[in-house]
Amino acid sequence: MKDKGLKPNSVTLNTLLLCILKEVREKQWKKLSGKKVREAESILANMEESGLANTISYNTVISTISKSKSRDSAERAESWLKRMTELYDTTKNDKIQPDTTSFNSVIHAYANISKNASGAPQRARRAEELIEEMERLYKSGENDNVKPDVVSYSAVVNAYARAAAQEKRCAARAMTILDRMVELHEGGDKEVKPNKRTYTSVINAFARIGKPETADDILSRMKQLHEMGDDSLKPDTVCYSSVLDAYAKAGGEEAAFRAEELLHEMEAIYNSGDIDVKPNTQSYRSVITALGKSKQPRAAEKAEQILEEMEYISSHGARDLAPNTIVFNAVIDAFARSKSVSKAYRAELLLERMLEESENGNSSIRPDTITFNSVIKAAARSTYGDSISRNEAYLIGLNAFKTLHRLDYCRPSSVTYVTFLKLLDNLIESGTSRDHMAERVFGLSVSLGLANDAVRSQLWKTCSPLV
Repeated sequence: MKDKGLKPNSVTLNTLLLCILKEVREKQWKKLSGKKVREAESILANMEESGLANTISYNTVISTISKSKSRDSAERAESWLKRMTELYDTTKNDKIQPDTTSFNSVIHAYANISKNASGAPQRARRAEELIEEMERLYKSGENDNVKPDVVSYSAVVNAYARAAAQEKRCAARAMTILDRMVELHEGGDKEVKPNKRTYTSVINAFARIGKPETADDILSRMKQLHEMGDDSLKPDTVCYSSVLDAYAKAGGEEAAFRAEELLHEMEAIYNSGDIDVKPNTQSYRSVITALGKSKQPRAAEKAEQILEEMEYISSHGARDLAPNTIVFNAVIDAFARSKSVSKAYRAELLLERMLEESENGNSSIRPDTITFNSVIKAAARSTYGDSISRNEAYLIGLNAFKTLHRLDYCRPSSVTYVTFLKLLDNLIESGTSRDHMAERVFGLSVSLGLANDAVRSQLWKTCSPLV
């Protein structure tokens, strides 16, 4: 354009910024997102100098930074919001006045941090402070364009939901904001009505802190609101699965009972013709996990029945419900946790099925390190029964241990060695023979760089005091 004596205007440059934003959103550009952010910032800086920058320009750059998900994306996005605000306060130029979108993009940057990233609670609080600033500016009349909406509040709810894994009180804060949204909506503010994602975020928050009953109560609240005529809050598979996940994480007999009940409820709703509540692989896996942790009599057998149900359903057309490695692992773990005398044998049967089917081309159930570790754990916990059954359990664990070391698609971990040393401790009579076996196993872990403190600690427990 410059070669032809033409100068780009705001529309042209904003279109270029939107193209950069689109590229940052696309997966293939993720590795170059940092470069794209710097490019967008450079264009905006030049627009400022030329007097071409407007609210759309700033919002696009702020959104680009937010979507880049770099470590400093939130702080960087907020710095542009502050710059935009300062320029507006100085010039009173309506063309660069911050609006709801400006703030929402920054709030999203704070909200979208990984739940495992350090400082998540502090970032959630900062997101809430930004909403409070929006409320202040709007109510005071300083800026009529920054009224918080459902996107603003829901992003803060999501931020606290993610932070709950690090700080439990964040879950309660997410609930408080949800209740605040309900209150505002009932007071006449139609733009802040909580949506399905808002409620699901709060469900996830309580799931992360081990309070499945509260998560279940929120699901019941959604059901009630839907029955009263609010179709937008009709619970779907994601809502149910989030509550099931909460019960799976909590464990206990009551948790397993309620998880089974909810799964049956989902199946009944789906079979009545409602495809929005179709149980998915995660739904079934969560119930299997809940059963495994329940200590109910025959819980592992129930878990295996669910696995077989999934196989039956998938073989009759529902391919998306075919059990995968994670589902098989959950069933094997359920047997490992059970009091069944045949737990090692049942775990081995499942492993053999996985090996056979994966060799025949079904890579979705190819065993991984967790599979083998769970079989070894099932064997190590087979302390019931007579000497013959205990010896059989030992051989099952030993075979799983050896097989894992022969495979080229998965490798042992430190947990493998800790668990196998426990197997020796529980099933092999103490003495010189067990000591030698333990020392050889430890030597192997050292050669693979897996002899951490947990392995060393278990070695001392397994070997005789004088070794």
